[in-house]
Amino acid sequence: MSEGNEIFWQVGCLVASAGWGLKVLFERRRVARLGRALDILAERENVQAALSVAGVDSVHEELLSKLSKLGAVQEEMRQRIEHEEFSLRTVLSSMEEGVLVTDERQKIRLANPAFNAVFGLEKSPLEQSVLEVLREPDVHRLLQEVLRSRDTMERQLEMMPGKRSRFITVRAVPMSDVRGRPGVLAVFRDVTRLMELEQVRREFVANVSHELRTPLAIFQGYVENLIDIPDLPESERSLVYSIILKHSKRLNALVEDLLAIARLEARKETFRWERLEPGELIRALVEDWKVRTTGAAIAVSVEAPDVLPLVRVDRMRMEQVLHNLLENALKHSRASSGRVLVRAFLEADAWVRVSVEDNGSGIAQRDLPHIFERFYRADRSRGAASDRGAGHSTGLGLSIVKHIVAGHGGEVGALSSPGSGAKVWFRLPVSQEGDEGLDSLVEEPES
Repeated sequence: MSEGNEIFWQVGCLVASAGWGLKVLFERRRVARLGRALDILAERENVQAALSVAGVDSVHEELLSKLSKLGAVQEEMRQRIEHEEFSLRTVLSSMEEGVLVTDERQKIRLANPAFNAVFGLEKSPLEQSVLEVLREPDVHRLLQEVLRSRDTMERQLEMMPGKRSRFITVRAVPMSDVRGRPGVLAVFRDVTRLMELEQVRREFVANVSHELRTPLAIFQGYVENLIDIPDLPESERSLVYSIILKHSKRLNALVEDLLAIARLEARKETFRWERLEPGELIRALVEDWKVRTTGAAIAVSVEAPDVLPLVRVDRMRMEQVLHNLLENALKHSRASSGRVLVRAFLEADAWVRVSVEDNGSGIAQRDLPHIFERFYRADRSRGAASDRGAGHSTGLGLSIVKHIVAGHGGEVGALSSPGSGAKVWFRLPVSQEGDEGLDSLVEEPES
């Protein structure tokens, strides 16, 4: 090769090397600008801001535009996932039912706050087994059965035996996660209160049936006696008639009290309001009872200020309250030297409190919270004097008192200890200024 050609070749190589170096440097800068542009897109800026950094280039513009669209789709999906996750958390948090999701190994994947509340869980149960968390084999077996059969199942379970029983209904549904792996969605509902109410209903029906059976059996027996012995002596016939009359009054009183309870509980009772001074009403009613107990070894007295603040009441219903309390006290006073005291006084400048006390055998502490329940029977010693006094006891008197007083915005209660008598009390709110327009107002029953 000639010397000139060699020099030309060397110069060409140098030029080519310099050109290649410049191209590499230029591409590195393009890649760097493209990286910064992608960072801008990753930070959810717009395409124009990214292009201004990357430089005007059709390839860059097309690439960044497609990446921007991809980012927008991803952002939309992210927002949708966040929204659905928020909605799911809100729904699960507001549900009264406990919700549980488990995988095929019965590991807990999701549990809402109600589930934790139903079972009294203080820590998160996630990633633990159902049996380990609940220690309820019945739930474990139910979930296993659903996993095996892939059928929806529903059971009612009684839990925590030996303690206060709780009744839980469980509905378990088979499901699969996003990868197709099996699991179970279970919904738990605490129906203990419903079961208790059902028990109350059954007891009420049984009590009513018992109370009705006695007078009806007496009616039947004596009527059959009259039919079988048509020439029964007049004296015996009169005795039979008096017994039938006595138990017919008892039966009528029971029916009337049952109807009263039903109307009061359904809030369909009509109250006719008026403002009156309670001391006057109490004294008048006690005087009536003194006449009824004339000749009996029972003293009835009143302790009350000459004037008490006015209260807004239905006079007839309030007379019924006092009548029931006096009847209850008279029946349970001592057979000899019986004493019934009615007290009335202003309490905390906002209430008029009335109590009826007897000096009978008293009420056991375990019975005090229940004496206002329908047909509740306290210590049988309290019923030893049940045949004394006027009227026909139905076992509903104190329950009616509670409902009437509650309808007046008041409260009831009882104090006693065995052997020292009992005090049953109620209190009513003092009528405020501006209530004058409510005098004689008729409160219509709810539809």
